[in-house]
Amino acid sequence: MITLFPPVIRNWNKPRILIVDDNPRFSQSARLILQQSGHYVVCEENNAASALETARSFKPELILLNLIMPQLDGAEIAAQIEADWSLHGVPIVFVTGLVTPDEARNGQRIDGHRVVSKPVSSSALLGAVEDSLPCRAAA
Repeated sequence: MITLFPPVIRNWNKPRILIVDDNPRFSQSARLILQQSGHYVVCEENNAASALETARSFKPELILLNLIMPQLDGAEIAAQIEADWSLHGVPIVFVTGLVTPDEARNGQRIDGHRVVSKPVSSSALLGAVEDSLPCRAAA
């Protein structure tokens, strides 16, 4: 399932965040947390095989990426994103149950990417997003 770009996508002043997770319940919950903050435009992709195409279309400034998914795992998707000239340099945060909250807080990284532990609290998700977004030039 793919959630096409919401009408607020026209507000390009807000950072765009792509959530790639095969669990629609998680991606919907994360999207709601981020949208309710009022600071982000969010797109969800629940099909790992479509993640690269969705990222190219949506042009995110940050990608929240599940590490373990059928078809392609997060590391394979991250490698595709990093190899794509139009997406190279977009920060990726892995969201996974493979690490504990303490490991995530202590700076655990997978393939050089920040990790957030599932289940993730609203404050941990918002904190990881704020810490991982590249600096934006003043308008």
